[in-house]
Amino acid sequence: MGKGNLVVGQSGGATAVINQTLSGIIRQAQAEDKINRILGMRFGILGLIEENFVDLTDLTEEQLLQLEQTPSAALCSCRYKLQDSANETLLNSIEKNGINYFTLIGGNDSAETALHISRLAQARNIKLSAIALPKTIDNDLPCMDHTPGYGSVATFIAASTQEAGRDTEAMQQADPIKIIEVKGRNSGWTVAASALGKRSKFDAPHLIYFPERPFDEDTFVEDVTKVYEDIGYCVVVIAETLKDKNGRLVGERKEGITKDSFGHAYVDSAAACLCRLIEGKLGVRARYDKPGTLQNSSIRYVSPVDQAEAQMCGKKAVSLAVNGTTDVIVTLERESSDPYRCTTGYVPIEKIAGIEKYMPENYINEQGNFITQDYIDYAKPLIGNIPEFIRL
Repeated sequence: MGKGNLVVGQSGGATAVINQTLSGIIRQAQAEDKINRILGMRFGILGLIEENFVDLTDLTEEQLLQLEQTPSAALCSCRYKLQDSANETLLNSIEKNGINYFTLIGGNDSAETALHISRLAQARNIKLSAIALPKTIDNDLPCMDHTPGYGSVATFIAASTQEAGRDTEAMQQADPIKIIEVKGRNSGWTVAASALGKRSKFDAPHLIYFPERPFDEDTFVEDVTKVYEDIGYCVVVIAETLKDKNGRLVGERKEGITKDSFGHAYVDSAAACLCRLIEGKLGVRARYDKPGTLQNSSIRYVSPVDQAEAQMCGKKAVSLAVNGTTDVIVTLERESSDPYRCTTGYVPIEKIAGIEKYMPENYINEQGNFITQDYIDYAKPLIGNIPEFIRL
């Protein structure tokens, strides 16, 4: 590739380390002779369409360090599915702004966007190297060991579950049942992380339910009853996308905006539905917590491993781009678990675009209501410290 400008955008739901990836891109691009200017797209791909850029070329070391400690997407993000009507505008923007290198930090849908833009450029004989970078708390991208953002959200969920569990234990006379509903789309990676701080049967969570397994209300009530009768309280962690054996979402949204622009369903609250079920069956108070977007970008619980790997991905993307590589996504590849070592690689975007990676069968117990030691061995190296509390 010849000398030109690099453009970078952030897309989809933010994470605690998405700005680490952005910083990695900027740091590496500043060191490359083939790159003139570094342009940040405001609001993801919309920034390219609307020529809404932030010039990142001359960010100082002090600014980059501050960026790395800033939660969420500093360039602002979007959930926007490209329309054919925008094709000409996109190409004109690329040519007008001298862009030779296109990088987009996001998940499956964002990777598809990067590939679409690359193919448009190729059809018009525009020299463009397009590199996608992984980012999702859902950890559901195939062809890679894990995604930047997962280690931090796993730390947040594990620690928050311990904190909520202690509250339920203390308040068991009034509110003995707690249901925590976490994000994660159609895979169970985030709910599984809730168990990473558990040290005894009294610690939360006591039960976990995964979107990979059909949810049965009767079995759920039996499981909760058993724990409640044993220790006097019960904390359950569920995925927001639990489905019954017929594929119907628990807490399915039937009115208003039901899906995003890529067709992913919104849900109102599976936890609220299950609290009503428990109260009706057990006759005791059930409460629920929904961390919502708090879990996406919590800097307080950021994983140092996650931070370092996110920056590695950013630097790798720029190195690939200036060497003429295109239509690939950067990957994280585990070399060893003990001691933990991870490096970066890459695969063609076609291998991951629009494809979801689910929890392996051996990571979920036979009953479908908790994780196994195999999952703990996989996830432990990725997270930060989980506090241990006293029990009097």
